[in-house]
Amino acid sequence: MVRRGASFRALGAVLTAELRQLLRDTNTLLFSVLFPLFLFPLVVWLFSQADALADGWAEGLRPRVAVPAELASELPDSVEVVAPGAPADVTVGLSGTAVTVRYQGADPVSSLGQARVVEALDRPWEVTSHDIAPSDQALSAVLARILPGLLVVLAIMASMFPAVEAVVADRERGTLETSLVTAAPGWVFVAGKLASVGVITLVAMVSTLAGALVTLVHLASLTGATIGLPPARILAIVPLASVTALAGAALALFAAAPARSFKQAQNTVTAATTVLMGAACLGMLPHSELAGGLGFVPVTNAVLVMRELLLGQTPYGWAAVAVAELVAVAAFATAWTTRSLGRLEAR
Repeated sequence: MVRRGASFRALGAVLTAELRQLLRDTNTLLFSVLFPLFLFPLVVWLFSQADALADGWAEGLRPRVAVPAELASELPDSVEVVAPGAPADVTVGLSGTAVTVRYQGADPVSSLGQARVVEALDRPWEVTSHDIAPSDQALSAVLARILPGLLVVLAIMASMFPAVEAVVADRERGTLETSLVTAAPGWVFVAGKLASVGVITLVAMVSTLAGALVTLVHLASLTGATIGLPPARILAIVPLASVTALAGAALALFAAAPARSFKQAQNTVTAATTVLMGAACLGMLPHSELAGGLGFVPVTNAVLVMRELLLGQTPYGWAAVAVAELVAVAAFATAWTTRSLGRLEAR
């Protein structure tokens, strides 16, 4: 019993000492206590803002509804009533008390119009809705919303460890200071590291794209469904996805540069990449649109531009904005990383 009591006391002493050491570490307090404390409120706030953007987007739209004259007066002002046969987002048919609503489920505007019509005519009419969008169109709309964000998120995740390794490994080996005092400018050294991290990031992105395509083709062969995304559209998003991945790699190096230990770098890079992945996920929301203010949010706008490209649209203006912002972010991150590494090693 005495020996067992001594063991428990020793265990308590070790536990106390280790906890004291961890709680004295700024990184532990910041990333293990404070960051999780504010993470959930931050996520809730971001999603509430996304919902607010979606609501604002919906309020500004008046889907065109082709409807018989008998029902026109019962529809709300939030839709634009057009005559039967005219171009419309939603078509309404009437037979006795039975109302048939035809819409395109792959089109957010058409789906919005369908919801408003059904809500207005729910009683006393017998309302039936029919999604007339081809199955491949509906599938392509889902893929266009998910695939770009997935590529960006996985590419950013792939850049985390290489960025930490590129900075901390040199510092721990003692070769970082030697490399920085060579005749070559400091930015050349950092650009080389960025290129190496970027290559790994691009490989991860291409691997993700290849894996997604193989999976989709296999599922299509099993179910008989049509993907609905021509190879040319998929290839069209690769340049923008590559620029986004490189900007993410630059920001990962930016976050790792001030760190002096692997743990510290891992914490800072995780926090930075979490923000980037949140921006990418914001572009995957169903009602996120370039014209809704998100067209100027870095990373988010790149995901939305890629969505439009996959759907066969040509948002060249927004693509130029997205690329310009990503290049500016990468240039700033590279410059700051160069200065940060030089300042730390000069101490």
